[in-house]
Amino acid sequence: MKHVLFLLLLLAAAPAWAQPPPISYGPAVTVEVGRVHCLVRFVETLAGSNSGYRGSRRAFEASRFNTPEARHWLRRYQSLDHEPAFDRDGYPAGRLGSMGSIEPSYLAASADARNLADLQRRTAGLLPNEVLVSLDSVYRYFTPAFDTLAWQPHAAELGRLRTAYADFLTKSHLMQQFGWLRTFYGSAWPDSLPYRILLNPQLDVKQGGAGLTFTNHATATGNLVLLDCHPVSRAFVDGTAVVFHEMSHTLSVQQRLRLQQQVEGWYLHHPSPNRRSAYNLMEEALATVAGEWIYARQAGHPESGEWYHDDYINRYAKAIYPLMTGYVERGQRIDSLFVSQAIGIFDQTFPQAATDYVNLFRNVLYWTNADDFQAAVQPFQDRFRSTFTFSSSPILNSVKALSRAQSGEVLPVILVTREHAATLRYLRANLPALRQQRLRPEKSFLLSTTGPSGPIILVNAHDPAQLTAAAKLLEQQGHMTLKKLLLLK
Repeated sequence: MKHVLFLLLLLAAAPAWAQPPPISYGPAVTVEVGRVHCLVRFVETLAGSNSGYRGSRRAFEASRFNTPEARHWLRRYQSLDHEPAFDRDGYPAGRLGSMGSIEPSYLAASADARNLADLQRRTAGLLPNEVLVSLDSVYRYFTPAFDTLAWQPHAAELGRLRTAYADFLTKSHLMQQFGWLRTFYGSAWPDSLPYRILLNPQLDVKQGGAGLTFTNHATATGNLVLLDCHPVSRAFVDGTAVVFHEMSHTLSVQQRLRLQQQVEGWYLHHPSPNRRSAYNLMEEALATVAGEWIYARQAGHPESGEWYHDDYINRYAKAIYPLMTGYVERGQRIDSLFVSQAIGIFDQTFPQAATDYVNLFRNVLYWTNADDFQAAVQPFQDRFRSTFTFSSSPILNSVKALSRAQSGEVLPVILVTREHAATLRYLRANLPALRQQRLRPEKSFLLSTTGPSGPIILVNAHDPAQLTAAAKLLEQQGHMTLKKLLLLK
């Protein structure tokens, strides 16, 4: 009896990390195909949406349907405010959950709609009627192109794919394993709330290729997984790293508010100078590990080669893979120890992150008084990829932009192209990093420096070509080394 009591005491005293993941069936899942939804995604893709598969857009552009009239209709679509967004109070600004949108509701309605008239009825009140009528006109215009290029060639195969993919998800028990990821993220996502995987055909598919990768493009919003796929492929395991990567983003969005606030504090109160960079890369790095872990549960190992088409995220995800998967497999939620270890791994992996422009431009504020905003920022966007891009114009008396520039949360890239004297006085008075500099408005210059809130880049240009020259110089330097003005020719 004493031996039994001793054993019970040992079990009771065992640390939390020794416990296996809680038993859960994981969230429910459905796989669906709908003509109206595919039409909506078709138009969205042609208009250049980041959630659309570029190969499908290229297939349309190479077709007889790519006419001046069609491009006019696409510009009309782009001008519509069809995805209004809103901020969620109390959520950390650097997290995906801080912003909401009507997009999930609209796309869910498109998946349920029997026809375009039914889509209008289901979305009444979600958008202004004027916008709904205009969207309906755009969809009707592109219906012949959609039927010819997307629906008629692929509808039957998509139906067979839907059944096969649903069977694969059931037999592989991946949603139960996804439930372990839910525990790690600390997400409020009940088993009864289903994920809806909505299939959409990729239009540049060479028919008959049995070895085609199942998908190389997916995105998730709300409880919808928008999956652009090869209709003839059945290589489902190959697609899981991408699909479950995107689904893991929804777990991050639905992480409990208090935990989101704690995670932000654990990162930003850490003594490492790279704490914000590690925090900014957290979303993509964790989702990449999650997708690779699901893949490895089937293949026996993560994918070889590149996991993410971004050197920082790819290397960071591989570096923290053992740490995160250990937490997941022990049924342990993200905590302050995990964050501290992840930041330490980041420091070791990226010793130059604090001055590397590739890293600094990830969260950027483009702030300019140029008449043509897009032309002014394009040279920088062509050379530096951003995860979060904030834009503001003009410069003078822009309270919100000034507050963001002072926050330390973004890299301010300030492009002054007119009203030079007044604008430079305003910036110098409000941004401490500039107060030790002599800013001569008649000169064209590039300044890359740091201050109490972090790095800042200022370009004073009297000719549009000087903006391109400044962007090229930053690209050539690679790292922040300048603290004095560099004159531009």
